[in-house]
Amino acid sequence: MSRCGRFGFSGTGRPAVAPLVGANENRRTTRMIKIKSAFAVTAAAAMLAVGGLTAASAPAEAASGGRVCLFLDKEGAKFAGRTYGHVAWAIRDPKNTNHWIWGATENAEGDSTTLPGKDNGSWIQGGTWSEMRGETKSKKRTVELARYDAYRCINTAGGDLKAAQRTFNNMQKNGYQILHNNCLTKAIAIFRKYSPALSSSHLPDGDSTPPRNYFKTTLDNARGWEKARTY
Repeated sequence: MSRCGRFGFSGTGRPAVAPLVGANENRRTTRMIKIKSAFAVTAAAAMLAVGGLTAASAPAEAASGGRVCLFLDKEGAKFAGRTYGHVAWAIRDPKNTNHWIWGATENAEGDSTTLPGKDNGSWIQGGTWSEMRGETKSKKRTVELARYDAYRCINTAGGDLKAAQRTFNNMQKNGYQILHNNCLTKAIAIFRKYSPALSSSHLPDGDSTPPRNYFKTTLDNARGWEKARTY
């Protein structure tokens, strides 16, 4: 009796056992695909955990996730014949991309130093991107074109609004000093509490750096920041 094919019978009358080469090969291929997929997922997670930042997107109001922006009034903070420049800050709610919180420290007394506990001119607002920029009618304080010359932003994987607001409350009460505790250093403190992923390579220290210089030169050399946009 001749032997049958793979799915026939053996000479004993029992069903023949088919070779499993094809099945084994399929299982090996499936395992390799799963392993490669696992490596890809692990690598992506590691990248996110280390950087905590996302790629820059185009319009400031259109990106998803966390986002911080710095606004420059290049002719602000004139003192003793020197123009230091002034900045305002903004952070976005990562769970509601149409909601922003923004503010600034204005140095209410106009001196080089304001003691802790006194009014340093800090203020905070919340609303939409359009409200923040003064594009819609609102009684809210804005960072409108009439004052600010440019802004630039960086995306983050997420953001903690409550931590940022607690930091603002502390900054509102801790005085003012034109070089070491000013609109810029307070904005940086708020940004870092909002997203700890904004390390010194993404958000360098602003102590003793005029805000107008920081906005241009320092952030040009920092990681992840988008180019400055004019209004």
